[in-house]
This record gives sequence, structure tokens and C-alpha cells, in this order.
Amino acid sequence: MQRNSGRRAVVFVLLFVLGAIGHPAVALQDSGNAPPQSDANAQAPATIRITALLQAPSGQPASDHLALNDKLAVVVDPVPTLPAEQYVLFLNDTEVKGLAPADYATLQNGQRALVFRLVRNTDNGVFWRQMLGSPTRSHVRFTVGLGERTEPCSTSQPCKSPNVTIRGLDANGKPMGFDFVLISWEWLALAVAVVAGAVAMIWGHARNNTTLRDNLLPQLPPRQQTYSLARWQMAFWFVLVFGSFVFLYVLLWDYNTVSTQALALMGISSATALAAIAVDAAKDSPADAVNRALQALGLYTHADVLRIEQELNDRKAQMPIAQREADAHDPAGIARRRLAQLQAEIQDRLNIQKAYLDKTRPFVSQGLLKDLTTDINGPTLHRIQVLCWTVALGCVFIIGVYRDLAMPPDFSATLLALMGISGAGYVGFKWPEKNN
Repeated sequence: MQRNSGRRAVVFVLLFVLGAIGHPAVALQDSGNAPPQSDANAQAPATIRITALLQAPSGQPASDHLALNDKLAVVVDPVPTLPAEQYVLFLNDTEVKGLAPADYATLQNGQRALVFRLVRNTDNGVFWRQMLGSPTRSHVRFTVGLGERTEPCSTSQPCKSPNVTIRGLDANGKPMGFDFVLISWEWLALAVAVVAGAVAMIWGHARNNTTLRDNLLPQLPPRQQTYSLARWQMAFWFVLVFGSFVFLYVLLWDYNTVSTQALALMGISSATALAAIAVDAAKDSPADAVNRALQALGLYTHADVLRIEQELNDRKAQMPIAQREADAHDPAGIARRRLAQLQAEIQDRLNIQKAYLDKTRPFVSQGLLKDLTTDINGPTLHRIQVLCWTVALGCVFIIGVYRDLAMPPDFSATLLALMGISGAGYVGFKWPEKNN
């Protein structure tokens, strides 16, 4: 009985081995090590990838050479099969909308590439603002990807935004990209020179001229005239808007950057300055009374003051000679009369000088800040209000230009009205105000 059982076990083992040999695929599948069945002769489609980022049409590397309004050439391998206009450019995984359709071009180095022109317009203004705003360096790093539209755009419906499907890796295994030139040092230096020249013409010229000063007493030299708050405000907004325009132009190569709010601010400051001059010309102020008194002394302009000073110096120079002649033998008394006449003329001119200094002293400039905030009696609220609001909005304006690379278009009508009310209040209070 045991012998028969052993025979049956041997037969069972032999049958199992023969079955495994006859059906190897079944045996492997049962063992759990068989790979999923696939057609070994089928060839997977080639993956399109970006191999180079160049500048068109030169073919030089895009990094450190590409800026706004330049053309980005994207070399892909293998050669794309779709029409060029069905490929969409992605920078930092964000679709750049509003670009002209891409096209295929052969570069000067012989490579074939998809070419995109990097422009800034209303469709992609938000994108460029987010990417380039608040710059801290002269270059910005962009990674590049492409998306494929399954069908061309049509006028009847908006273009569908695809996903990024084509990328590339650089030699370090990182996503392929390039360093976008935000601004070159040469253009930055030129912009600084232009703005500095404008500032020098206005603020530097104002130190010794009446560019930003009131000419209330023409007998005072220009450098001693008081600064005008209205003219200062006008120059302040001109410099801000002009400087912003120059820097935005060299950054974006866009000359349509002056916003309506910037024009409104310049208009308000100009109207305030014009109204202030009209008020000064119309009212009878303490400065007018001093001017009439000095004219009675023969001082109409500062040239007359210089003439009196020169006459005084000339007569003082003649005094030693006249004194020696008077001390010498002078039987007719001619030398003594000449000496007395010189002494009288010197005293007369000293009196004129003293009157000039006493009357003009309250109207001599005390420095920019004091001139802008005070009249003849001290600080005035309406002047301080205009100065504070002008400086505050100026700072907001500069921050907006730096952050958004655009002159602030979001100054509300309320803020503009505030500037207008401040200017109107300043002009209104100039009627009873004593000139500083």
C-alpha cells in the first residue's frame, strides 16, 4: 500500500514538471514574475523637447541678450509637426497671452526654430508686471515651455489655453530657461543722466535764479527771493512724471506710459501755480508797500542796489585823498568842502543801504522748508497741508512706478479731488496771507 502511494507521488511530480515545460508562459505568470504583455516590436512615439533657446535672427544664446521687443527662438527636437501658430509660449509656467502668432524661421547659424516676439501690451500687461515689477536686479530668470493647441484659433471663439507639454533640460538637468535683460547698464546710465540733467536745470538753476522763487521784491537778488510753494509743487510733479517716463521707456521701450492721473496731477499743480501768481499780482500786500518805499529811494531793481554799493565804495576810496588835501594848505576851503560833500554822499548812501536792509529783511529767504511752510508771521496750516499731501502722493506715485512698472492709473477721483481742494485752499488763503 505504501509502495503504491509512493509511485503515485512520483507520477504526479513528473506530470507537473512536464506541464511547466510545455507551458512556460503559464508557469511564469503563476510565479508572479511575468511582465505585462506588450508588443515588443511596437515603437513608442518620439518625445518633443526643447534643445536650445536663442535670439532671432542672430542665433546667439538668449541669456543676457534677450529683452522686451526681441525675438525668442525655441529650438525643438524632433521638428514639430503642427503649424507654428498652434504653439503657445509659457514663461515660468505662465502662458504669455497677446503675442503675435509664432512662425518657423531659419536662424543665421542654420538652426530651424519656433520664433516668438516678446512684446508688452494690454493683453499681457498683468503678466509682465508680475514678472518684472519691483526689480532688484538687471536680469530676471525665465524658464521656457511650450503648449500645443489641438486646433487653430478662430474669430468666432476665443483661443483655448493649452497645458505645457514641451519642455527641456539644460546641461545641469534643470528646466531650460534664460536670463531676461530687464535693463542694461548703458541705458540705465543714460536715463540717470537725462533725469539728473532735468533736475539740475530746475533745482540747480533755482538756487541763483527765480525759477522756483517769488519775485515779490525785485530789489532783492534772485538767490535771496523766497521759494514759491506753488512753483515748487509744479516742478515736483514735473520731475516725477518726467523721470518715470524716461525710466519706463528704457525698461519697457514703451512711450505710452503717461497715465491720465499723472496728467491730472500736473494740471492741478500748474493751475495752482497760475492762480497763486494771479493772486499775488492782484492784491496789495506788505511786499508791495516795501517795494513802493524802496522805489522812492531810487531802488527799482537789484541793479540799483548794486549801483548804490559801488558809489559808496568809490567815495570811500576817495576819502583818504580828500582828507590829505583838507589837512594841507587850503586857503580857499575847496578841499574841505569836497571832503564834506564826500562825507555827506557816503552818509546818504549808508542811509539808503540801511533802509534797504531793514525793509527787505522779513522778505529774505530762510531756506526751502521755511519758505514753503511760512508767511511773514510764521507757519500756516494751508501751506503745510499742501506740502504734506504733495510729498505723500509723490511717494505713492514713485512706489507705484517701481512696483507695477507703470505710472499709477489707480489714483481715485477722490485723491485727485483732494489735491485740487488743497490747491484751491492754498490759493484762497493767499488773499489775506502776508507774503513771506
